[in-house]
Amino acid sequence: MKDHYINHINVLHNEINIQIAKKYEGKLDNELTTKQVLLLELIKAGVTSTKDLADKLNVSTSAVSQLLNKLEDKGYVERFINPKNRREIILNLADKANQYFKDLAFLKDEINREVYGRLSLEELKQLTKILEKLQVIAKGNC
Repeated sequence: MKDHYINHINVLHNEINIQIAKKYEGKLDNELTTKQVLLLELIKAGVTSTKDLADKLNVSTSAVSQLLNKLEDKGYVERFINPKNRREIILNLADKANQYFKDLAFLKDEINREVYGRLSLEELKQLTKILEKLQVIAKGNC
């Protein structure tokens, strides 16, 4: 009996994500791959060494360099030689990446208003409680 509900939850979750993606896909830059977005997120969070990026993404430094080359070619990342240590390269988000994150924040707000905003306060409280419990369970199993 539980399996039926668990499967149904998974199906509903996937369908919700697909519907949201379909509705909003044209509102955000689609030229980035998932790994490129993850790399930009890490740089935004302050991870700026190629080695640290590789460790966080669980890929080789060569793979990170290739991703960085593509992001630099597309205008999302800027690389500079550290004047204090010429062997070190400093990574910065370029204007295009900063605009991407602004657009993403705006889109998330819009989705939250149009999707979660339609739930009552009580429904939001219940959903939050359930998600927090799932998070605790997931942390305990990982």
